[in-house]
Amino acid sequence: MSKPLLSVILPSRNEFPNVVHTFYSLVHAWEADGFDPRELECIIVDNCSTDDIYPQRGTKGTTSYLMPRGAFYNRILRVVRDPIAGNHTARTTGARVARGKYLFFSDAHMAYKPGFFKYMIQTIDESGGLFHGCIGWMGAYPPTPKGLGYGYTLKIGEEWKGTWNNYLLDEDKWFNIISLGHCSVGVLAEQFWKFGGYQKVHRTYGGGELYLDLKWWMMGSSVAVHPKAIGYHLASGRGYSYHHDDYIENIMGCMYALGIDDWRERTYINYLRNGRKEVLDALMKRSEREHQPDREWIEKRRKYSFNDLLVEKPWDKLNMERLGKSNAQILVYHDSWLDLLTKSSQHAKDAYTNSRYQKDLEVFINEKLSKHVYKRKQK
Repeated sequence: MSKPLLSVILPSRNEFPNVVHTFYSLVHAWEADGFDPRELECIIVDNCSTDDIYPQRGTKGTTSYLMPRGAFYNRILRVVRDPIAGNHTARTTGARVARGKYLFFSDAHMAYKPGFFKYMIQTIDESGGLFHGCIGWMGAYPPTPKGLGYGYTLKIGEEWKGTWNNYLLDEDKWFNIISLGHCSVGVLAEQFWKFGGYQKVHRTYGGGELYLDLKWWMMGSSVAVHPKAIGYHLASGRGYSYHHDDYIENIMGCMYALGIDDWRERTYINYLRNGRKEVLDALMKRSEREHQPDREWIEKRRKYSFNDLLVEKPWDKLNMERLGKSNAQILVYHDSWLDLLTKSSQHAKDAYTNSRYQKDLEVFINEKLSKHVYKRKQK
């Protein structure tokens, strides 16, 4: 068979019946954009589902429900198994068997508006980097310009995370962003592997979206969203349980792999405010051991450090060049966090006082990021 143009990868853990709806929405959006159905393949990565063991009574449906159906025999659909629970490592499993020129990673509880894939391919080809669709949520129809999620605001200084924003720079043209949730992200397959893809170790949930998007910026590429490529996020429940410590360990591992040691230590101290030093120390050490090979690989190839990005803001520069406007999308917790630290555990206070990085980080924040500091009065 000839290679498809697009490989859609659907990491799916206990996703019946959402994965069925998502599959047909993907196929219909692809056809509505004028593409040949034979140029599409969808790969469901059944990621430790338990609904395969206990199928739902009414339909006997499972996450792999579509496997014996016609789409499977027409070679539009493939189902592979990933035995390690982790939605980003499951994406890598799907990418390894994908044959398309473009890869599109989608949650298994989505719906897509016609035009999505036309704008996706346009954005990837013109920007040369990662693509995100903007996101509407269940029931958010018809979409309104300010009612969609176009990017993440990067929030650092307490935790290391992104939160949704509706900063719309242009209603018709793609624009650059720091990052966005990975419910719908596209990329050239060649570039995905050239840049090393997702992190190699992943514990169930959290951190992978910032890891991948920031790595693209650090490697000298870009991340963009198209306001007319609209996906609807149709579910919020995960269908499985996870422990918050797994989330913390994901974050710490991603930061270590990217070489973000000062902000990583700050995040560690922030979690220490509530105690549990032994638990946090153990996951810090384990995340360093597991992500060391990735860290060394990135360090040899990156063009920017994380702090370089915070100062230079290449997303702003590119947006000014294309659109004549920008939005920095950064929020730093510092003054308010130092106040919280005074009311925290002694472990946290001691860790800050005896820190290897925090004095220099405070100078960096005050000299380079002052205008992004939460509730700081600007002179």
